[in-house]
Parts: sequence; structure tokens; C-alpha cells
Amino acid sequence: MKLRMLLIAAFAALIATLAVPSAATAGPADQPVVSVAAQPANPANATAADNPYAAISGVSSQAVGACPYGATCVYTDTYFSGRMFVLYQCRWYTLTNWNGWGSIYNNQTWGAWADIMDQNGNPIRGFSSGVAWEAVDFSPVWYIRMC
Repeated sequence: MKLRMLLIAAFAALIATLAVPSAATAGPADQPVVSVAAQPANPANATAADNPYAAISGVSSQAVGACPYGATCVYTDTYFSGRMFVLYQCRWYTLTNWNGWGSIYNNQTWGAWADIMDQNGNPIRGFSSGVAWEAVDFSPVWYIRMC
């Protein structure tokens, strides 16, 4: 019985060690992401009408639901509400008519990144897999780069 408990504890320690990202996987390999201050969870200037005409090239919006595993979901309103865009492919996406606050959830596989970029293609903020932000100011965002 003690041997089985010892093996279970050793296995749990091994899994915990492997689950912690190392510095080598802390960001996208091709370009570092610029750090920015965290957005407030409930911005005073956010309204439900911030992004009524928001679009992402090549992606149709849909009713809000669970963000599928392997995708990054972008929402037109804060707290994962409004309309939802589900991004699956590893590529650049062009955003149009994003004029204010929304939210984002990177539910891609382990180690995959989603970066929001400015009009010149410079990183504004990166989201590692498993990270969700309730409030993101999309006003300066022109692109989303996945992977």
C-alpha cells in the first residue's frame, strides 16, 4: 500500500512539473509580445453597443456559446457576451469596426498563442492558451495573429 501511495505521489509531482511552462515557452517563438497593463474587469466606459458592426475577415459571427477547444473566441461585448467569432486557423485575421470593449478567450491547445496587433502589425497583447480576458479595448486592434 505504501509503495502504491509513493508511486502516485511521484507521478503527481511529475505531472505538476510538466504542467508548469518554462521560460522557453512563455511567448510566441517568432516575435516577443509587448507587455501592457491589465485592462479593468469592468471598464466604466464599456457599453453593450461598442461593437454593433464588428467583423473579422473570413469568419461569421454566431450566438454566444462555449468556446470550442482548439479555438480562440472573440466577443463583441465584455464578459464573453454579444456576438462570438470562433477562430481556428493558425494565421492573421483582419478586424473591422471594432470600436470599443469586448472580450477574448484563447482555448487553443497547450502552448498556442493569440496576439492582438495594431494597424502596423505590432503586438499589443498576447494571450497564451487557457487565458481569458473579460474586458479588452479593441479600439487600437486591427489584427489577431494565432499560433
